[in-house]
Amino acid sequence: MVGSGSGCASGPEDGFLTAGFVVAVGFSMLFFVLLANLMAVQYARGVVRVALDEGARHGARYGAAGPACENRIREVLDGLLGGQMSSGVSFRCEGDSSRTSAGAQVAFPAWVPGVPEFRFRMAATAAVERK
Repeated sequence: MVGSGSGCASGPEDGFLTAGFVVAVGFSMLFFVLLANLMAVQYARGVVRVALDEGARHGARYGAAGPACENRIREVLDGLLGGQMSSGVSFRCEGDSSRTSAGAQVAFPAWVPGVPEFRFRMAATAAVERK
């Protein structure tokens, strides 16, 4: 019969292209999520660096390494990071008469199951200002 049907020949491969397309799209989305997760972790890493630097400078300026430094770190993290990611940051400040140090241990969860969480340590030091 000429002119019947959609004009396409049907055979045993019907629907095979659709399954391949779904798999390809799935892997593309997985790659996109992993890339977005990596970008978010890099942003958060920068925020932690800035927070530690700010805290160490603030503690050195006011001569109260512990409370002044830790409060400033908390302010910066709350202002720039917040949410679940900031809960993965633990920090501490120490100081003496010549310097103030701030350190952090960080663990950011991965967004894809099976990918290990992102863990790292950072530190910052500032010289105490003399009057």
